[in-house]
Amino acid sequence: MLPTTFCARSIETIDTQWQAVFNDYWPAYKAWYGQKKRADINPAELRQAQRQLLAVMPEMQPLYERFLEASNDCPVAAQFLTGHQPPAYLVSCSQAVLLNEEPLLIRNYDLSPDISENLVTQSNWLGQEIIGTNECLWGLNDGMNTSGLVASLTFGGSNKVGKGFGIPFIMRYVLQTCGNVRQAIKVLQRVPSHMAYNVTLVDRQGDFATVMLVPDQPAIVTRERCITNHQTQVTWPQQAVFSKTVERKQFLDELLAGKKIKEPQLRSAFLAAPLLSGNYQQQFGTVYTAVYKPLSGTMSYNWPGEKAWQHSFADFKASDKTVSLGKPAGLKVQENVTVVPANPTPYVESDYNLPASTRQQLLQSLVYLPASVVGQPEALETLKQRLRSEKSFCWKDYADQVARVWHYPVHSVCRPPAGRSAFRRHPGVSICGYALSARTAPNSASCRTPVSALKI
Repeated sequence: MLPTTFCARSIETIDTQWQAVFNDYWPAYKAWYGQKKRADINPAELRQAQRQLLAVMPEMQPLYERFLEASNDCPVAAQFLTGHQPPAYLVSCSQAVLLNEEPLLIRNYDLSPDISENLVTQSNWLGQEIIGTNECLWGLNDGMNTSGLVASLTFGGSNKVGKGFGIPFIMRYVLQTCGNVRQAIKVLQRVPSHMAYNVTLVDRQGDFATVMLVPDQPAIVTRERCITNHQTQVTWPQQAVFSKTVERKQFLDELLAGKKIKEPQLRSAFLAAPLLSGNYQQQFGTVYTAVYKPLSGTMSYNWPGEKAWQHSFADFKASDKTVSLGKPAGLKVQENVTVVPANPTPYVESDYNLPASTRQQLLQSLVYLPASVVGQPEALETLKQRLRSEKSFCWKDYADQVARVWHYPVHSVCRPPAGRSAFRRHPGVSICGYALSARTAPNSASCRTPVSALKI
């Protein structure tokens, strides 16, 4: 069980309420951003980022100027707050739209509670009130506005990084300036995203869409009612196996294709496997299940074995809620609706047995990895031996072995306390082309922590 505290705050006044959020989270973001961007943080890049913000999201310029004042004109913050060309990052999520008595969007947000802001915010900027899950200081992972539009994101399953804005900032811009799905689609087709993401939209009229954003390519607009962590096809097999994106998508497709499922049943499905992830050790466990209802202007956070945390435009109150993540939950299906876990779509034969050239590349990437930094040095040697052998070895085998390498004994793990004070983003170790992002507890530099979250 992972005790985790979530906060709900109003950030209507930028010079006081939003500034308090900035003061809480900026030290961690500054360390993460500074380590990842390094030489790219300079006056020339700042001017370019500001020009892009003004050209692409001109409505946000007045807010950006107020953010600068509230951040004491810190030059690093000034570049970060443009939202342009942030470091690469990914999450693992599932989401779906239900159109019964009232349109709703439900989503699971999968990351580590230690590196999530765990913050629900209510704002009323530029004449548009928004409730949503805060990210990157003024961005959003998911949210709803008083015009009746809901938007939520999932990672799109590609490790390609292009030119554009970070998805949390795009999400805020969509909800700040759009009142329905059609308007939101036009914005998403126009604003460049620096990585692949899927944005699911629904409005109070019952219109919906899922827009697949691809860096440096036109957006793909679909009528998908559910989405996980790939787009029209799997392009990153390792990540697909790790996140079980194909299995989750097929599960949702079958669930929504059956007899008319109702909200309680869908909510129960999201609070159980395969949609609910307990992979907190590798920093991709389900942090929360959010349900947005644009017609009534209400939203809730949900967890297995916990009372739902309700919020609304009519009665938003600052509050904190501590829950225990990782509680088991069984899937309860009522009214003769049968949910059958889907069989995963098979990959091509080469994905099941890695060719010698791929094994050699993976082996070379491990040569300079010191055994002293991993959790299980003997597992590292086993992985090398498996790569050298001629026995069948697929991507799933590789992912399982990597998980063993970075597993630390319980007695050596120091977990940060839950809540805002635990939020940290730290540099990681590069393995096989991925940066495995390390986390350390506040004021515990000597304490060893797991290095296991997939970050590009």
